[in-house]
Amino acid sequence: MRCIFEDKAESVRGDFALGIYKHGKLVQEYSDHNLVVFSGRHRLAEMAAGKSTSHISYIGVGSGNEKEKDEDISLVEQQLFPVTAATVTDQDARFDFVIGEDQANGLSIREFGLFCTDKTMFSHRVRIHVDPDTHEEKVLTIDKESDIEIRGYWIIHF
Repeated sequence: MRCIFEDKAESVRGDFALGIYKHGKLVQEYSDHNLVVFSGRHRLAEMAAGKSTSHISYIGVGSGNEKEKDEDISLVEQQLFPVTAATVTDQDARFDFVIGEDQANGLSIREFGLFCTDKTMFSHRVRIHVDPDTHEEKVLTIDKESDIEIRGYWIIHF
């Protein structure tokens, strides 16, 4: 007699949220899902097999405006900054971040990514707004200047 077991685990997925502060005052909030890219899934497989000790440690910002794809490995005009905290609750890993007033100035930020210690992209999100009436998508831009700080978190659900 042969037994077949079915794994009912969901795919690895994530949630992304940020607040934009101007002169210390919250002026905009944004939240959405994200895409765990192929290189991120590959890194997870390596970690599970003991073949990598690289872990998520950077938040990345960039100016690209193309919808994220599984094959993505970097951001346009990529700049990386250390995550400020990493915590685990049940099957969720949360990564808090701050892009300070003195960081990424002059960049038109449209995309975000999580990166491992070896700079491998783990997940990617382009900020998009969908008009509820027309269903048209518009890429959202943060024109980063020295009076703007971005605070947020990224949760990866396992």
